Amino acid sequence: MPTVIYAYDPLDRLIQTAGIRRFYNGSRMTTEIEGTVQRSVFQVGDQLLAEAGTGGSNLLATDLQRSVLHTVNPDKTQPMAYNVYGHRPADSGVASVLGFNGERADPVTGHYLLGNGYRAFNPVLMRFNSPDSWSPFGNGGINCYGYCGGDSVNRVDSSGHFFLAALRKAADSFWEFYRAPTGMHIKATSNYIKLNSDIYVYEQLSKKGQRKIVFDAHGDFENGALKVGSQDSPVSPDKLINLAREGGIDFGKYDAVKLMICHSAEGWSEVVVYFWLTSAPADFKSGKSIK
Repeated sequence: MPTVIYAYDPLDRLIQTAGIRRFYNGSRMTTEIEGTVQRSVFQVGDQLLAEAGTGGSNLLATDLQRSVLHTVNPDKTQPMAYNVYGHRPADSGVASVLGFNGERADPVTGHYLLGNGYRAFNPVLMRFNSPDSWSPFGNGGINCYGYCGGDSVNRVDSSGHFFLAALRKAADSFWEFYRAPTGMHIKATSNYIKLNSDIYVYEQLSKKGQRKIVFDAHGDFENGALKVGSQDSPVSPDKLINLAREGGIDFGKYDAVKLMICHSAEGWSEVVVYFWLTSAPADFKSGKSIK
């Protein structure tokens, strides 16, 4: 068997393999070139729209997880089908450069190189080929080789490190798609951290250069007390702050705290008091700054 070389750029993105060159816009692959054949993908945010290439153009029909289900052009409509872990028979043909969850399958192995080449996911074995550098004690989870916690139907993993709920990713894609034509401002985010299965933290930088730490989670009242997270593993406000600190969050580094948590602005709830004690000005969902 001939040797296949995988080449990466300084940002750890796969840029060449098996004679195919890849080009990116940020973290998203936009174009592939193989000899004289070129194929480019058009998308708004995470919403795939179309694919154009040497052989013509196709509209792409996708599901909530960005899996390409149909390619449409004036001549024909070609369906694409996968099993729940993204496997497609080798003789089914390739109608689009993208496939399961909007990912590009490796042309040599058929595996999905998630994170733009960080780690190979094997849809036949239903697991990764190599361990995660964030496991077993980090956000990658205790299973170094597991994919989406065994639930590939309701979860997606585009980074090769950790999974997200499919509906959350679909909602994010919708808002990106909606904001683009309306000119709504999209703030740059960084240092994305998953505290548990339903609580997410990331940084935002304001136009004035202020650093803000954002908590994104569901919130609801249970016996009169606010609980944060899903019904399976809700946490109290003090536990939320402990989770953040255990995850390496230093509140003293930020100019403000923003809580995208339902009911966090309703009166002087526990969560308001606890975040007041972090000494950072707080901005709450459906409420103004308290400090």
